[in-house]
Amino acid sequence: TALVRGELTKLQRMSLGALITLDVHARDVLDSMVEQKVSSEHDFKWISQLRYAIDDWDVQDSKTLVIQVDSQFDYGNEYLGNTMRLVVTPLTDRIYLTLTGA
Repeated sequence: TALVRGELTKLQRMSLGALITLDVHARDVLDSMVEQKVSSEHDFKWISQLRYAIDDWDVQDSKTLVIQVDSQFDYGNEYLGNTMRLVVTPLTDRIYLTLTGA
């Protein structure tokens, strides 16, 4: 709480707000998985989450992958700006799922 209440630039405050929002969403998703007793990496609740992975840790310029269900894309280090996220909801997750499956 000291960090949030301290002196921050506008950019730092926006970044921190976005990180906190994503972290709270991740906590909620994890709580949901525990409640639903997800216990396998093959459970739909797990594979439907947007995940990032390194293609090959032993290769210097290895690719970062974006994975969701059966879709896998190279992550291109896109920067979409540091805008404040208002909410991340289950609907947001469903939209990502729809877009990666398209």
